Amino acid sequence: MQIHFLINSDFGISNTIGIRVKPIVDNVNSRGYSYLVLCRGFKRELWKTYNLKTIFPLSRYIMKFLTAIPIYISPNFPADRIKIFLFENAVYVFLRKNINKIFNNDTTLIHSWEFIPKVYKFLKKYKKNILIFQDIAMAFPNILTEKEQFEIFGKVVNNVPSYIKASIEYIDYFIVPSEFVKESLVKFGISKNKIFVVPFGVDINKFKPIEKKHNGTFKVAFSGNVNKRKGIPFLIRAWKELNLKDAELHIYGRVYPEVKNCLKDAKKYNIFLHGFTKNIEKVLPCHDIYVFPSLLEGSAKSIYEALACGLPVITTKNAGSIVEDGKEGFIIPTCNVEAIKEKILYFYKNRKKIKEFSINARKKAEKYTWEDYGRNIVNIYEKVT
Repeated sequence: MQIHFLINSDFGISNTIGIRVKPIVDNVNSRGYSYLVLCRGFKRELWKTYNLKTIFPLSRYIMKFLTAIPIYISPNFPADRIKIFLFENAVYVFLRKNINKIFNNDTTLIHSWEFIPKVYKFLKKYKKNILIFQDIAMAFPNILTEKEQFEIFGKVVNNVPSYIKASIEYIDYFIVPSEFVKESLVKFGISKNKIFVVPFGVDINKFKPIEKKHNGTFKVAFSGNVNKRKGIPFLIRAWKELNLKDAELHIYGRVYPEVKNCLKDAKKYNIFLHGFTKNIEKVLPCHDIYVFPSLLEGSAKSIYEALACGLPVITTKNAGSIVEDGKEGFIIPTCNVEAIKEKILYFYKNRKKIKEFSINARKKAEKYTWEDYGRNIVNIYEKVT
């Protein structure tokens, strides 16, 4: 069996899709299968150890520049669509030139993290028995209520993009990180028998609890992109209305222009904005609880990290998390300020309960390592071939 990985990201680099691909490739390596990773960049020290190929010169920097435009210059700039277009055509050109060199007579799997129908059509025509796995990290918006869609997009989003529709007919199997994502695919019309749910993982040696007392300043954490999709306006409103004494809300992540207005008086309410924090594993364990009221995710990576640090988590079903309600934290409705207030207040008034939830949180995280994630994916490869 040979496996080709197509990732519009940087292989092995933190905070990218590429960090999730590495444990899969490691497991493929350990089982002796041949492979090739087509990516836009990679950790420099990995190029001698792994079979990696960048899609075109300077691709990593071009993609980063495109990502920055909607954040800092124009919110409506179609950066994602342009990045997909560039990636698709670069992969297509590479495969056309090298198809006879990189494909052998073994069973061939393509594991892609992008919907690229032009490439899929070409591959299926070249090799009839090829199997295409589509990795989908984010739920389709069709799973959202109209209110949730308006909160994120400012409109109701009913149509799935044409390039996704065009890809579906060529895809043999789908890999998703949560039941929430699976529900959105089934609602779109994809057979549940073609969908494998494999939760993400976390580095439990990097993210771990510290010994601390919970009787001082009550510290609440959030980490991730600070925008509407993550439910930030609802969290900020809930925090301001609570106006708790000896309590702090610490927000780690890039602040998007769309939520700056609700953060203008942050200091007045003991809200601390730290921006993107490189070594989040050093500061996250210092808090008492973690709040992540997201409206749309696949399976939020930051929740795995918070659990590994022993933080009780308040989140939503839409976050696609592994949190069990009432055990490692609480699952609350989306867009619900009162629910956020109620659960924050629960931990604020019941400090002794934090310890109990914290122990459960760490135990849950220990069941979801990146090594397990890679092994589970490769087990699926073997199951279907």
